[in-house]
Parts: sequence; C-alpha cells; structure tokens
Amino acid sequence: MIKNNTPIFIFLSAHGASAFALGVHQVLLAWLSVTVLQLDSHALGWVQAAGLLPNLVFMLVAGALADKRGAFTLLWKAQLGLTFCYLSLALLLAFNQLGLFSLIVYASLVGTANAFLQPSREKVIGELSEHRLQTKITRASSVQFSLQGLGVLVAALSDNIGFVFVILVQSLFSFMATMQMLNLKRFSEALKDKAHITELPESLLQQILQGIRVVARDTRIAQLIGLIGFNGYMHLGVYIVVVPLLARDVYQFTALQYGLLQFAFIAGMLSAYIIISFKKQIDYPGQGALFSLLYTAILGFALSKQPTETGLYMLIVFWGWVAGNSATHCRMVVQLLVPIDTRARVMSLYQIVLFGMAPLGAIVTGHFAKLYTLNFVFTVLSATSVAMFVFFLFTRSLWAVKCK
Repeated sequence: MIKNNTPIFIFLSAHGASAFALGVHQVLLAWLSVTVLQLDSHALGWVQAAGLLPNLVFMLVAGALADKRGAFTLLWKAQLGLTFCYLSLALLLAFNQLGLFSLIVYASLVGTANAFLQPSREKVIGELSEHRLQTKITRASSVQFSLQGLGVLVAALSDNIGFVFVILVQSLFSFMATMQMLNLKRFSEALKDKAHITELPESLLQQILQGIRVVARDTRIAQLIGLIGFNGYMHLGVYIVVVPLLARDVYQFTALQYGLLQFAFIAGMLSAYIIISFKKQIDYPGQGALFSLLYTAILGFALSKQPTETGLYMLIVFWGWVAGNSATHCRMVVQLLVPIDTRARVMSLYQIVLFGMAPLGAIVTGHFAKLYTLNFVFTVLSATSVAMFVFFLFTRSLWAVKCK
C-alpha cells in the first residue's frame, strides 16, 4: 500500500498524468496526419520521424545532466515544455493554421522535451522506492500504461468532441504532472538526490563518453543496446507508420476505431506488466527480451495474411504484450548491470538507440509502403526477427544475464 503523501505516490501521480497526455499525443499526431492533412505514407514517415529524431541530438546530453545536476529538476522543466507544446497545437487547430511544416515542428518539439524527460524519469524510479527491481519497474509501467490508455480513449473521441477540446484536456493533465513534479522536487534533498550525483568530469562531452565506455566494457550491455537498436528500427519504426495506414487505407477506420486500435496496443502492454508483476522472480531477464523476437515473428506472419477487423484488434493486443514484455526485461537488464552513478547516462544511450533507429525505420517503412504492399512489410518484419533471435542465441552473453 502506498501512502498518498510519500514521494513514490507523488511520482506515480505525475508519471500517470504525463502518460495520459502522451497517450493523447500518440493518437492525434498520426490521426491529424492521415485525416486532417491527408498525408501519404512517405510524408507520414517524416512526421513520425520528426518526433523521434531529437533523441539523437539531446538524449545523451539529458542523461549526463540528470547524473550531474539532478533528475528532479530536469523532470519538471521537461514536462512544462511539453505543456506549452500541446497548447501550441491547440492554437494552430483553432486558427486553422495546421500544415505539414507546422506539424513536423510540433512533433520535433515534443520529441525534444521527451528526450530530456525519459532518462531523468528512469533514474528517479531507481531512487524513490526500496521495493525489489521487478516490482518498481512493473508498478511504474502499470500506472503509465493505464493512464496512457485512458488518454488514447479520450483522443479517440476527437471526431465527436473536437480536436481542440481534447488537446485542452491533454494540456491540463500535463500541467498537473508539472505541478506534481515540482512537489516531488521538495523531497530531493531528503532522498539524498545529491548523494547519487557523483563527482563527474566538468566537460559534458567527457560525461557522455564515460557512459559510452560503461557500455563498451560490458559485452552484455553492448548486446542489449544492439537488440534495442533492432527493436527501434524494425518494430517501433514499422508500427508508427504501418498501423495508421492500415487503419485508413485497408480497414477505413474512423477516429474512434483508430483510437480503440491504439488502446488495444496499450492494453496489451499493460497486461504484460501485470503478468510480470505477479511473477515471483525473473531469473534470466535477457532470455525474456530475446524470446520477444520470436513472438514478433509470429505476429508479423499473422498480420501479413490481412486478418479480419476482429483479428486485427486481437493481433494489436498481442503486439502490445510483446512490446511490454520486451521493454520490461530489457530495463531489468540495465538496472541489474549498470551502477546507479552512471545509470541515467547508460539509459539515455539505451533510449537514443531505440528512438534514434525508430525514425530511420519509419522513413524506410514509408518508402517501402509506397513501393510494396503492407503484407510484404510484415513479412520482412517476421523474417528479420527470426534472424536476430538466432544471432543473439549463439552469442550467449545477453542470454546468460541472471538476477542476483
């Protein structure tokens, strides 16, 4: 039981409100692209990439800043930036000024704020609670995806209640998250936040290089980063382009139906976290991450057969479960192998590879979708996932990571 005046409760409240706003953003960015602006697959790939490319520029810097200057301050400032981004989109829609260029700028600004938010949040999760690693990660993830799913459902009603109203609700939740993060900052000294900030080299470049050296020295972490890069390119990059195109061009979905499709994905992720939270102990988290590649191969093969509408929803739930299962096991490996004083920097490298490869995957998928059928894209996803599983199976390092 978590008391409502404890730092972990305040963090989870802020985390949940921030996730609600993100859920709205994920639906609206794609749906505004394919319905309001009527973008083709190539342009959609660039819009989605714009939201992820800032991670390449800012994620490592954010990780170094979180380690050196404290994650609590970085959290509320990044969330405040997101609030202003959401409000700017509402103004563009209210005055009928939304276009491809302005949507790309908006997506890149949201991506920039998220690049600073994620490494800080990951470090704070490790510091706030004394629970075992598996419990901390699944609790935070369960709150995140429960509220994110609620945000997706609210965004799905945008055809009925209006895009501007939905974004105003989104902005309110984002502002509430900012206030809770400011409240959390009051506990930072009591939590000895500064005690977790080691004497780092003064040069920001040296701090970033130190995080890279931590990865390079450990084969297990290096292999994990390689796996994350593949997941970003082939899984996340494919999903954010192909699913909106499926909804519009193949199944002719409305905003409500597309929102429910995104909710199905989040429900799948949430189910993964709930199932994992009830497990007594995960002894080999690396194996769980690798087996997710085989699950993705099965998923890709099934989607390539163009299922019925009901079958599509079921497969998207399964895709969400695979993503949640993989993400939890990968994060456990990082928390197990990386010391707390460099964890934010390594986690930022983890995120920069994931979200750095995703825009490349989105752009390539956008091009492929113009030249080939979506069924062919899913077949490629399935085949490459099997190939990567076989490769990592024979290298063995990541496979053998064991919880202490």
